[in-house]
Amino acid sequence: MSKEPFKVAERYIQLKKHCVPKSWADSINLMNDMILMPVIVIFLFMLRQADVFFILSTVSRAYQTWSTFIEYTELRFEVQRMLLHTKMVGGPFIVTNDDTYMPYVLADAVVRTSTRH
Repeated sequence: MSKEPFKVAERYIQLKKHCVPKSWADSINLMNDMILMPVIVIFLFMLRQADVFFILSTVSRAYQTWSTFIEYTELRFEVQRMLLHTKMVGGPFIVTNDDTYMPYVLADAVVRTSTRH
């Protein structure tokens, strides 16, 4: 379990807004940055039609987007571990009406149970 559950919850909420967009346009933009543009760059590079700055900017953007997505995935598993821990100890001990802030509820349960021991 993470040593700082509230920091995990905060970062998870921030990244979820970026990695799980609510609009179709943002989803398409994300897929474009992660998959489509790198494929286009590889194709143009093989044809020797790609500009160096275009290649660098596309690779940089793809790397940044994939890094963010991988961090989000790791944090998602950490939040799932907090959920399992919360269920094992009989929680959650507080409630929220907004699912966006559920990671904070789980972090609270983890912190409360870890301070009891």
